[in-house]
Amino acid sequence: MDRLTQIELFVQTVELGSITRAAEKLVMSDAAASRSLSALEERLGARLLERTTRRLWLTEAGREYHARCLQLLAGIAEADAKVSEHSLNP
Repeated sequence: MDRLTQIELFVQTVELGSITRAAEKLVMSDAAASRSLSALEERLGARLLERTTRRLWLTEAGREYHARCLQLLAGIAEADAKVSEHSLNP
């Protein structure tokens, strides 16, 4: 799974409060989503989410990473909009 998809999955998991709901929204299996989040944490060398069978919550590193990811995704959306604007108005 590419980095952007991992970031989107992480943000959706935080926003929806559930790996299962995030997986559903991004059309992936629970197992694939869980593996992807674990791979993201391994790549970063930091635990982002603490999880139990009943709930999940952000670690301090997770809170920081989430804030940065929101900025990144907003920047990507803005870049997409600018490019679309140019293609619609030659």
